[in-house]
Amino acid sequence: MKKILLLLIHTLLFASTPDPALKAYQEKYSLCKGKTNYQISQCLLNGNMNYSQFRGDRYAYKRVSAKKIKQAAYNGNSYDFTMSQLPKTERYLGLKAYLDHLYSIKEAYTPPRFDGNETEDIVKIKRVFNLLQSAGLEENAIRTPEFEEALLEYQRRHGLTVDGDIGPRTKDSLRTSIYSIIKKIKKNLTLERISSPKGSNYVLINIPEFKMHYYDNDVPVLNMKIVVGKTKMRTPVFNRKMQYIVKNPRWNVPGSIYRKEYAHKLASQLKKLGLRYNSEGKLYQPSGSRNALGLVKFLFPNKFNVYMHDTPAKSLFNRTRRAYSHGCIRLEKPMALLNELGYSYNTKKNKWITLKKQIPVYVEYHTVWVDDDGIVQFRPDIYGYEKKLFSKANYYSSTVPSKKKLVKKHKGLELF
Repeated sequence: MKKILLLLIHTLLFASTPDPALKAYQEKYSLCKGKTNYQISQCLLNGNMNYSQFRGDRYAYKRVSAKKIKQAAYNGNSYDFTMSQLPKTERYLGLKAYLDHLYSIKEAYTPPRFDGNETEDIVKIKRVFNLLQSAGLEENAIRTPEFEEALLEYQRRHGLTVDGDIGPRTKDSLRTSIYSIIKKIKKNLTLERISSPKGSNYVLINIPEFKMHYYDNDVPVLNMKIVVGKTKMRTPVFNRKMQYIVKNPRWNVPGSIYRKEYAHKLASQLKKLGLRYNSEGKLYQPSGSRNALGLVKFLFPNKFNVYMHDTPAKSLFNRTRRAYSHGCIRLEKPMALLNELGYSYNTKKNKWITLKKQIPVYVEYHTVWVDDDGIVQFRPDIYGYEKKLFSKANYYSSTVPSKKKLVKKHKGLELF
């Protein structure tokens, strides 16, 4: 009898025809390939992510209990349960609405090829601007002032150098097919679905955007440019609470950086860089204007030893793509954040401040999102996560529990 019931439960969960509405949602708004209600719900709510391919903490993402998903499948209300668990944020709903728009223009979208026919290219560029950003341009080959402004707007929305020049990177972006844009948005909808819910007071760092945003009472009160980790020293994805501020920090050179960048240098070279050895033979840089951490740092303790800090290398903020650090997050306007948190820079001595109210810091990775003005923004996949995280081999991973986990005793009956 037990084996028969087990087989019946397995059949109900993993061999039944899925809810048509749930299946339609999967096909339209995700890259999931689930064939049953359980598989579809599990993938939509928890993502089809290959966490081994990124630097970060997989627990930075929320996770819906598999037990609740199984129970919903057993009760026959997978669709309602799944819809109730999806985000209600403007970022998610706005991105979903934009995807609906892309489906509506799919047949009319013909990107330029840039194969030597400049007249045809301008006409097609105008069509791209009209369809993607409602530019309202007459689709002819004339480069009007309205066209030039639409070009600048396109570059702003895609994280390109805003110079009005149709250069190599702008051309590469404009060549993108509508199918590739749709796929990119589906991947980012997945990231929005599994991102941790935010409160009303928090810091959001979006790595591909090279920006930090501070929200207080749900209002964006401060944003600034940031420098993030190089591709070989990636800034991790994680969530922690900011607990301390350090004025005039001293930089203790991590062993990994020391071995790669300083171990081979002569003492005279290190001295020119303002670096010294302490009594234990470890390299450090005293507080001061030359310090790599600048005049202030913001600590949210984590296993990656990553934090936000000032920097003397201000010129890097003038660049469009800013991936130059060892993994930490360099701030364009650290004093503005210090003041927003209720403190001021009033000493040249090293001083630690313990925050009275800890502030959640979310370091995330979104290459498409809806900004605070309701505009859809696109950015290049600087760490290659769009390919690494959504590998086909992982589409079904962790979506089907083992048979041993299917049955649990509940009030004397073999249920789950």
